[in-house]
Amino acid sequence: MPSIKRNDIILYIVSIGICAVSYIILNKNIEISLLPHKIALEYLFNFNFVFIENEGYAQANGLFILARNCLGVKLLISLFLIMVLGFLHKFTNIRHKLAALVKFYLIALVLALAVNIIRTAASVPFCTWERYYLIHNIISFGLYFASGLILYFIMEKNLPKKEGCVNDKNQRSS
Repeated sequence: MPSIKRNDIILYIVSIGICAVSYIILNKNIEISLLPHKIALEYLFNFNFVFIENEGYAQANGLFILARNCLGVKLLISLFLIMVLGFLHKFTNIRHKLAALVKFYLIALVLALAVNIIRTAASVPFCTWERYYLIHNIISFGLYFASGLILYFIMEKNLPKKEGCVNDKNQRSS
């Protein structure tokens, strides 16, 4: 088993720090953090929302609330860490690894936002059902698992071909 280099350990710790800061910032002001979700649902379903402090955006007719749990922060962190732990070692030097961290974070951010908007939109037709939360959770778990799996396989297939990556999968350097 190849040894982990000191620079890699430092970058893994930095990645954990990025996750912690993201969690704090995105949860601090949910009015701003949930805005993309609100805009997407207003566009897709012609809903009107009212912001309720410390709760989230309530759909004007009381159908549902876009709450803190709808942010997708945990998915963002999971997707980011999948890329960091699965693929950061493939980059050859510290400059490429730092650039990869930025790219990984942006990819995770966009994908988490898209998946959470899709998840919420897919759940809207079931809001009046008695077992809404069960259906919403099934949709959520399915989309979360699929997004992580698809992300991993896309990265696995495409990443080694990019500049700054190790060509031999058994070779690791920092």
